[in-house]
Amino acid sequence: MLKILYIDMDNVLVDFPSAFLHLSPKTLQEYQGRLDEVPGIFALMEPLPQAIASFEQLAAKFDTYI
Repeated sequence: MLKILYIDMDNVLVDFPSAFLHLSPKTLQEYQGRLDEVPGIFALMEPLPQAIASFEQLAAKFDTYI
């Protein structure tokens, strides 16, 4: 049985602020202070360097959850 590993997504696997470049000024203003509530925000984020390769290595050894 594999050990369980939980991994946070924002600023661990993906660069949270990278999504802001894809949002309109209106959306940025509307969700100011709660940008993590923008619908689909996580799909707009760029992966951090080596995040995907690192996740794949960990997933080979652990039961991983994001």
